Amino acid sequence: MIHTHQLSGAGNTFSVTWDSPEAKGINDRPKFVRAVCGSTKTDGFIFLSWLDEDQHHLQWDFYNNDGSMAEMCGNATRCVAYYAKNIMHIQGNHLKLQTIAGPIDIKILDKELFEVKMTAIQKLEHAKFFWCDTGVPHIVMEIPDFTDYRKYLSHCRELRFHADFQPRGTNVTLVLLDTAANKLKAVSYERGVEDFTEACGTGAMAAAYYNLNKREQKETLVEMPGGLLKMNLSDLQNPLMTGSAVQLGEYNAT
Repeated sequence: MIHTHQLSGAGNTFSVTWDSPEAKGINDRPKFVRAVCGSTKTDGFIFLSWLDEDQHHLQWDFYNNDGSMAEMCGNATRCVAYYAKNIMHIQGNHLKLQTIAGPIDIKILDKELFEVKMTAIQKLEHAKFFWCDTGVPHIVMEIPDFTDYRKYLSHCRELRFHADFQPRGTNVTLVLLDTAANKLKAVSYERGVEDFTEACGTGAMAAAYYNLNKREQKETLVEMPGGLLKMNLSDLQNPLMTGSAVQLGEYNAT
């Protein structure tokens, strides 16, 4: 039995637990994650442990809800920060999280508000699509109307598995530009979830990067179905994401 907290970053939901001896005893983590995420309707599962406790340096074993692993997940980093601040009760207002994409620095602004220094943004080459890596790969596409973005689901799924983007595959982020140059709406089709999610931190960063290229905005407010995220791209090597995280509940997973 593993005690687990269910947390949300702008509607992107994750189960978070400490990598306890009981957790380490799970022989097939992907299978465990699929079962737990399926029953709790969460987007992913995180096992946390210390890399360096004195330096507040955590590491995670992160899984999408289909049991696959991802290099990085922006909204999940804020959920980790919430867990560290409100459940582990760490002192101070800084922590570091080790991910497959590299170390992520997080500043605790309040008990539910966090600033995350994301991984460097890379423009990826493709003849047809705006494609970039914000910790994970994203295609960014403009759409004319946001009221029925789900009609693009099958097209996003085709792109996610398209041969051009293998072997990693790609996420797909749809954007609708606001009349205000520093605002847009976005939604991401995420690998591993294989559907649109309420929010996606790396997708919001990809949308902001698109806006930087399109309208030269270094700071963009990204409205996703689950909430608002603020992106600062003044430094593409150290882009910043500011947003909240909250606890939805806790339970024992078996």
